[in-house]
Order: sequence, then structure tokens, then C-alpha cells
Amino acid sequence: MRGRACASLRVALLAVFALIAPADAQDYPARPITMIVGFPPGGSTDATARILQDPLSQALGQNIIIDNRGGAGGTSGAAAVAGARPDGYTLLFSVNAALTMNMYLQKSFPFDTLKAFAPISIASDVVLVLVVNSALPVKTVPELIDYAKRNPGKLAYGSSGVGSGHHICGELMKQKTGIDMVHVPYRGGAPTMQDLVAGNIQVAFGTLPSVLPHVANGSIRMIAAAEAKRLADYPDLPTIDETIPGVINIGWNGLLAPAGTPTPIIDKLNAVMVDALKKPDVIAKMKVQGLTAMSDTPAQFAELISDEIAYWGKVIPAIGIKPE
Repeated sequence: MRGRACASLRVALLAVFALIAPADAQDYPARPITMIVGFPPGGSTDATARILQDPLSQALGQNIIIDNRGGAGGTSGAAAVAGARPDGYTLLFSVNAALTMNMYLQKSFPFDTLKAFAPISIASDVVLVLVVNSALPVKTVPELIDYAKRNPGKLAYGSSGVGSGHHICGELMKQKTGIDMVHVPYRGGAPTMQDLVAGNIQVAFGTLPSVLPHVANGSIRMIAAAEAKRLADYPDLPTIDETIPGVINIGWNGLLAPAGTPTPIIDKLNAVMVDALKKPDVIAKMKVQGLTAMSDTPAQFAELISDEIAYWGKVIPAIGIKPE
């Protein structure tokens, strides 16, 4: 009798939860939402999050609070969201590296991306460029390769952390050309650029939002784009691939929630994201930052993440990078 009573109670509780969940989703959000960004202010991920902050707040009727948690190439911020309550009030705005690359590059990686998150929508591409301190006597990729070969081990290149797209591109360059450069990981694009400007490192990979102000004042120089084709806004800037085939960055930013977040909440967040990313002012603001606004469905975003994890699982070991 007791077993049947317990079974009946479980059925009753499940029925109650089934009724409550849609109501909670319908009322969502009832309070401010925290959007964790895995990098300090100043890079493309933070810039994109801040462009979306106001339109998302207006659409949802609640404040979006951006919480910058830099560290470990975005892993620290992602881990905080992976362990958060799946109620839609703690979200992750992340670059792809933290979700699809870092697991192959960091020891004791703290989560399983495919099980830890509920993807909402991609938000923008991420353009990566190769920059040097203006005092370095190189203006092209061939000149950089020649200089590095004549000065083995004397050049240091900065990235946004172990496992970032910046790091991958740097190691690909080293592997494919045989040059010797020391990798210096930072907590994000902004601190990388600060040290590049100061001359503490001579070479770096960076996103356009982080590099353009320093390019404008002449303290650093863009010498190539780590993209498959030349940038439309910088047609005279060659790609690294033109000199070193295969050094191409895959980069995007997107919004995710902890796994287990109710589907109606995910769908609501996807709808407001898609709408925000179609707004002319959002598109224009992203363009100024060198970004292209884009969106997709939660299912499409999940498939992209899964495919990319499989891709990097083959590429990264082939580069010879060992987890740090």
C-alpha cells in the first residue's frame, strides 16, 4: 500500500509541476537577468553583449546585467553558468572557443558543453586579425616570418587565453612555418592589447573591437586577417591564409542558458534575440565593431556547437598543442 501511495504522490507532483512550469515561463522574466561574459570589457564578446543589452532589456521588460568574468579563455565564465540554476535568470554570452576548443586545451576542463548548456542563438561572427607593435620592423606576414626566423624565441605573441582562437591561430602559424614564438595568454583581448601597446609583447591576435582604437592612434599595426577571405571593410588587408594556407579562424559569439532551462523560456529568449539582431541600429553598431549580426534557432545553434566540437577534436591534436 505504501509503495502505491508513494507512486500516486509522485504522479500527482509531476502533474502539478507540469502545470506550474508553463506558468513560470509565461511570467518570465519577473526580475533582472544576469548575462555572464567570459572576458573583460573591451573585446568583441563584451562589445556584442553590450550592443544587445538594451534591446533585450526592452523586449523582456527587465534589466540585463552584464557580469564580466574573465579567465581561462572564457572557461571561467562559462563554468559559472554551467553550474547556475536553470531558470533563465543566469545566461552565458560566449565566444565559441570557450565551448568548443578549450576542452582539448585545458586540463581538468570543468564541464561537458553538450550536457551543460541549452543553446539559445548565435549572435555575431568574430573577426580575428594579426597585429604587431608599431616599433616591430614588419608590415607583412612574410616579413614577420623572416624576422621570427632570424630572431628565434625572441618574439612573444599574445592571445585571449589558452584555447582561444587567438592561441590556435598562433600555434598553427608556428607549426606551418617552423618559427619560434613564445605564447603569452591573457584574460581577454583588452589586456592583450595593453601589453602589446606597451611593448611587453610584440605580436598578437585580436578582434577588431579590441585592436581598432590602437590602430587608429598608430601604436599597433594590422598586418593580416585570420579569415578565409579578405574583410569587406579592409580590402587591402591580406589574409594570413594567402601566405600560410590553413591559418583561418572560426569565431562567433552566442547566447546560452544552463541545461534544463524550460523550453518555453529558451524559445522566448530566442525570439527576442532574433528580433534584436534584425534591428537596423543593432546591425549598424555591430558593423562599426567589425562584426556581422546573425541568428539561428536553438536546434541549429546546438548542431553548430556539436559539429565544431567534433572538428576541433581532430584539428587540435594534429597541431600538437598539449593541455595546460
